[in-house]
Amino acid sequence: MTEALKCSKCGKSNLWVLSPLRYIFFTSTLPVLAALLFGFLGDPVFFLFIPAVILTNHLLAKKKTPLKICKDCKHTENKPSHHSAS
Repeated sequence: MTEALKCSKCGKSNLWVLSPLRYIFFTSTLPVLAALLFGFLGDPVFFLFIPAVILTNHLLAKKKTPLKICKDCKHTENKPSHHSAS
């Protein structure tokens, strides 16, 4: 359990973990705001992109999170690997 809380590169435990909900929020905010802006100022068809953006980011969040980022060495790591190092 303690190995999962340490950086695999530098061994320090100063990690920032990106949760699935935070990933969806960060990756969806700008495209949804742009779709809202273009929908109100331009053509309402842009409103149809909002569910697609959120659904796509939800599916990506399932694959890519939890994302661990070491605050010391900036090493980024996806889910813990289950294969042995070669």
